[in-house]
Amino acid sequence: MGKAIAIEHVTKRFNDEDERALALEDVSLHIEANEFVSIVGRSGCGKTTLLNLIAGFLQPSSGQVLIGGEPVGSPGPDRGMVFQQGALFPWLTAIQNIEFGPRNRGVPRRQRRAQAQELIELVRLDGFERKYPRELSGGMQQRVAIARALANDPDILLMDEPFGALDELTRSEMQLELLRIWEARKKTVVFVTHSIMEALYLSDRVVVLSPHPGRLRAEVAVTLPRPRQRSSQEFMAMYEEIHRAIF
Repeated sequence: MGKAIAIEHVTKRFNDEDERALALEDVSLHIEANEFVSIVGRSGCGKTTLLNLIAGFLQPSSGQVLIGGEPVGSPGPDRGMVFQQGALFPWLTAIQNIEFGPRNRGVPRRQRRAQAQELIELVRLDGFERKYPRELSGGMQQRVAIARALANDPDILLMDEPFGALDELTRSEMQLELLRIWEARKKTVVFVTHSIMEALYLSDRVVVLSPHPGRLRAEVAVTLPRPRQRSSQEFMAMYEEIHRAIF
C-alpha cells in the first residue's frame, strides 16, 4: 500500500502578468510511500497550492508532479482530501457522507454500507451513523471527513489544516486519532499546518516553505520515537530549528 510522490522543479504562477501571483517557485520534493510529511510556513507561502497540485485540482506552470511514477493530470480516487472545515454534505447522515464516494463509483449498496460501517468503527463514531453534520461536534465532523476520505481506500491522504478550527483539547485528541488511523491503514500522508508543534508531533519529516513565492527552505527528519513528549528537550530543540527556518 501507499505510493511515493515526486515533485520535480514545480513552479506555479496564477497570473503571467503579475509577479505577486507567483505562488511556488522551483520546488522539488520526494515523499516516500507510507511516509507522514507535514508542510509548514508562513501564510501565503503556497502550502495549500502545493497540496492542490498533488491532488490534481491545479496544474503546475512548469515542472511536474508524479505519483507512483505517473504524472498527475487530474484528481483521482488514489488521493483522499480532508479540508479545514469538514466540507460534509449537510443533507446526508454521517454514514451516507462516508458512502458518497463508493456510491458514485457504483459499489453495491450492501458492500459500501459494510465498508462505511467499518470506517465508522475505525474513527470511533459507533452510534453516530445516522446523525447529520449539524448534530455532531467539530471533532466528530472531522472524524467523518477522514472516514469519507478513506472510503475509496486511497494510497495518499492529503490534509489541509484539518484540525485548525478545533479547540486545543479536541485538536490534541484528533492528532492521537489520526496517528492511530495512520498506523492501522498505512497511507502516504501530506499534512498542511500552521502549527510547528502539531507537525513535529505527527510527522516523519517536516518541510518548511519560504514566504511568497514558496520555495523549499528546509527539511527536518523527525527521528523521535512515538508517542512523542512535547515537553522533552529533544522535541523543543527541533521546534526551535523549524521556527528559525520559518522566521
